[in-house]
Amino acid sequence: MENKAFYQRLVRRYMENKASDEELEVFFHLLERGLLDEPITAYMNARADGNAAMPDVAHQEAGGEAAAVPGREDQARIHRISPPTHREGALRISLRKRWWAAAALAGLLLAAGAVYFMQGSKKPPPLAQQPVTPRQDIAPGGDHAVLTLADGSTITLDSAGNGSLSTQGGTTIYKHAGGKLAYQAGGTSQVVQYNTLSTPRGGKYQVLLPDGTSVVLNAASSLRFPTAFTGSGREVELNGEAYFEVAGNAAAPFRVKVRPAAGSGPERMIEVLGTSFNIMAYEDEPVMKTTLVSGAVRVTGEGVPALLRPGQQAVISNSGAGGVRVENAALDEALAWTRNEFQFSNTNIYSIMRQISRWYNVDVSYEDSLHVFLNGNIRKNVPASQVFKMLELTGEVRFRTENGRVTVSSVKRP
Repeated sequence: MENKAFYQRLVRRYMENKASDEELEVFFHLLERGLLDEPITAYMNARADGNAAMPDVAHQEAGGEAAAVPGREDQARIHRISPPTHREGALRISLRKRWWAAAALAGLLLAAGAVYFMQGSKKPPPLAQQPVTPRQDIAPGGDHAVLTLADGSTITLDSAGNGSLSTQGGTTIYKHAGGKLAYQAGGTSQVVQYNTLSTPRGGKYQVLLPDGTSVVLNAASSLRFPTAFTGSGREVELNGEAYFEVAGNAAAPFRVKVRPAAGSGPERMIEVLGTSFNIMAYEDEPVMKTTLVSGAVRVTGEGVPALLRPGQQAVISNSGAGGVRVENAALDEALAWTRNEFQFSNTNIYSIMRQISRWYNVDVSYEDSLHVFLNGNIRKNVPASQVFKMLELTGEVRFRTENGRVTVSSVKRP
């Protein structure tokens, strides 16, 4: 009974974003062992029924809610378990034991920076009965990139010190703290040289181009650009995904060239003036998406170019068929990676795993054909094991990690 009350108290403090760092450590340890499934479900049902308190828990004191103080066994365990990477990276979860309970909690949990998953109408099997699969942990990605200079030499930005890195023509390259690179134009050199900024799987980086345009590169991406913009236009080339905030210059339109997957049609061109937009153009994705936040852009692929307004998205199939399709964009989802988050909206498990593969630098294989679609929000600065645990709590999928490879399988039902 003492343990039950402690578990309930711990879940409540966690769900309401009041848990201390010590409590978070114990929470994730107990969650991994499956000991919090019942109190999490009880919390959900109590909230869905309109009850503020969980059963059997006296959590109020004169000065507010009492802390969930670990018992002696849990205190002894704290020094052996790993906390979340950052406090703000802690996950919030609601299990979908009843669809209406999950729906009632969605707003509460997302407001707390939560992750929630809503499945179809079938009820998942009891989680405590699922076998626990030991897994190797995988650290999240970070500020990792390589800069290739005009002469072909490279600078690994992870290990380079802050300050001036190189001079290209009349432009000086500076590295700043926090994964930022800046090009400062100077002099009168008219020689156009090109640099390429590349992020590996598990990396991201930001660059300030010589015209003042800011570009943030997502994992497994590259941007080729001139060290100085001359003439009447500004053009860069992108592979992968990047978010642009373009410095306004009506006399020199800004263009982003995207090479399609091999054999899938002509180059795609995004033409802008001063604007903010995101381009997702990975070759392993079925489509390329250009999402406009502000300003105006014109997207050219096969057929008639499309002019986007803020809040719209241009979609081009990577198969090369169908031309440019314009639709309303889910801005929060498209830009979630720039906030260091995953966000899913009826997203199939294969798309989710491609994102996870790029961020955690892991290979993924599947033991079954999976028909799983999820909605949710999750921070990216936590170890992969915590992400997999949250996905497993849907009762639909399981993960096995060996030597940097993740195998995904469906949950076998009796």
